[in-house]
Amino acid sequence: MMLRAEEQKCTHLPEPQVTPRSKTCEACGSRFNLRMCADCGYVGCCESQRGHNREHAFSSGHPVIKSLPLRNGSFTWCYRCNRYV
Repeated sequence: MMLRAEEQKCTHLPEPQVTPRSKTCEACGSRFNLRMCADCGYVGCCESQRGHNREHAFSSGHPVIKSLPLRNGSFTWCYRCNRYV
């Protein structure tokens, strides 16, 4: 089933883009599989660890994360749309 263009566009992407606040997970100190909140720059570990990025997304209302380090090939995920954007 094909989605219409307006259904494919994520409306949760914040502007302007922010930078990471930390080089480690701000909750547990992990240095691996880090994600950054696209709204405020919070850095948390991914769900394959303790899921601090997901916890932050739901508690703060900031649904969009970016994989770290930020570079070509990094992904952006929206928890509200439940997909890559």
